[in-house]
Amino acid sequence: MILNRNLKLFHQKPNKILVFLSIGFLFGMFPLRDLQSVSVPKENWNLVLYGGIFTTTDLIPIVFRQKTDYKDSYIGSLGISRPLNYRIRWFDFLWEGNVTKHFGEMNHWEVNGFYIVKIDRMYGSPFSLSLGEGLSLASENPKLENKAKGYYLDGLQKDAIESRALLNYMMVEFSSYLPFERKTELFIRVHHRSGIFGLYCPPDPNCGSNFISYGFRTAF
Repeated sequence: MILNRNLKLFHQKPNKILVFLSIGFLFGMFPLRDLQSVSVPKENWNLVLYGGIFTTTDLIPIVFRQKTDYKDSYIGSLGISRPLNYRIRWFDFLWEGNVTKHFGEMNHWEVNGFYIVKIDRMYGSPFSLSLGEGLSLASENPKLENKAKGYYLDGLQKDAIESRALLNYMMVEFSSYLPFERKTELFIRVHHRSGIFGLYCPPDPNCGSNFISYGFRTAF
């Protein structure tokens, strides 16, 4: 695997601050007068297929330090995506829906729907960077998202992490078009479910999961 090892820093306060500052800096780069929607042609529907492995490492260490700590839990995902008919400067917008099957230590189904902002073909290269945000609904409370934490007292577990079937969905993706055609992309994606600091489940630490995933997307 390309990315390798650990996942809990995303819900610690310094990293929350870093994320919000980064978002603020990103939007601060563009004056409001530059954020104009321009019409772009709708392309074909895309088929999305990928598989991944569970990691206990948080999102921030995965993306910025390439650290992971894997478990024997896997996903296979089949979905469709389609571009929206507008863009803001060099940001393209899409939507995607997928159905995901878990196997290994977890054995349930998951449905995800989300919007994507994409920097397509960065600097004229075949490489693209995408960020997705939406909702994720599992067919049951995912076992590996329920983590024992704290201490034991007379057989009672204190401060356990209890997840939920419905959580926020987020994905970070790096992709590349095939060199001999322009309709197929290979990608590496972090498939991320999150309670968003207590919005969906009790915080400190938050519930959720990450899967390091590899797949392709092609027009049809």
